[in-house]
Amino acid sequence: MNSLSYILRLVGWVLLQGILLNNINLFGYANPALYLLFFMTYPAVENKILLLFLATLSGLVIDIFSQTSGVYSCATLSVVFLRPLLIRLFFGQNFEGQEIALLQVSATLRILYIFSFALVFHLIFSLLEAFQWQLWLYSIDRTMVNVLFTAIVCLFVAQLVGNRKENKY
Repeated sequence: MNSLSYILRLVGWVLLQGILLNNINLFGYANPALYLLFFMTYPAVENKILLLFLATLSGLVIDIFSQTSGVYSCATLSVVFLRPLLIRLFFGQNFEGQEIALLQVSATLRILYIFSFALVFHLIFSLLEAFQWQLWLYSIDRTMVNVLFTAIVCLFVAQLVGNRKENKY
């Protein structure tokens, strides 16, 4: 897949996130970060400069929709920086140079990868948004609810839109 098709896919995810999903407030503060699914499945050795640029730009666009003054951008960029570590931790060399097809891996690896990706993102997001150590318990509570909600939504959507292949790693 070429870079233009990845950019168009990301534009769709970001618009869905900014217009629809950021207006969902489950339990008063839980919003799924479905656009992270794009960064979870982006090819492992595709253009890394483009990936960082797309992470920054998508975070800024969602910040504009959400009026959060850079919190989405910072959290997205942070999780994209840690993405190679998460890929090696959960998949090893199996997806070197190709798109990460979440349905090709075992259910356990898929769940762990999505949960860890969501945990890093939401932990950074919640701590930056609260930005006070007195609110650490609130931040942890909010992080856990958001991680659970994001992971469930991402697993469901990955199941719906993913390519089904017989190979399992």
